[in-house]
Amino acid sequence: MSVQSNNIHEHDRSSGPPRTAMSLTEPVDGASLPAPPGWHDEAIADLRRLHQASSRLRSVLEQNEALYEETLERLRTGVDVGPSLTGTDVAAAREAVVEALVDFDRARHAARGTFIWGQHLVGMNMKQIGQAWGISRQLAHRYFREAQRPS
Repeated sequence: MSVQSNNIHEHDRSSGPPRTAMSLTEPVDGASLPAPPGWHDEAIADLRRLHQASSRLRSVLEQNEALYEETLERLRTGVDVGPSLTGTDVAAAREAVVEALVDFDRARHAARGTFIWGQHLVGMNMKQIGQAWGISRQLAHRYFREAQRPS
C-alpha cells in the first residue's frame, strides 16, 4: 500500500495510541479515478467554511469564557448564584454557543463527506478511509453516500 503519512496525529475518542492521518497526496495502490468537474473547488469551499465556522466557534467560546470569569469573580466575592448573573444576557450567550456549535458541526460534516469522497476518488477503499478517520468502514461508507455527487 502506498499511502504517505503527513505526520499529523489524531487521537481516537477511545483511549488508544495516536493515529497517523493519511494523506490525499498519493493514490492508494496506484488507483485513481478522475475527479468530477468542480470537485477541487468544492473541497476548497468546504474547508473554508469549516475554517470560518471553527473561527466563529472559538470567538463565541472566548466571549463565554469572559462571562464565566466575570460570574466566577462575583461568586468569589460572596454574591449569591442568582444575582451573580444580573446584567448578563444568559439566553443570548447560550444561543450564540448553540448556533456556533450547529454551524461548526454542519461545516465539519460537509467537509468530512467531501474529503472521504476525495479519498475514494484516489483509490482508497472504505476500510482504509475508516482507518484514516478513526471510524468504522460502515460509517465511512455512510458519509461517502451522503457526499456522493451526481455523475
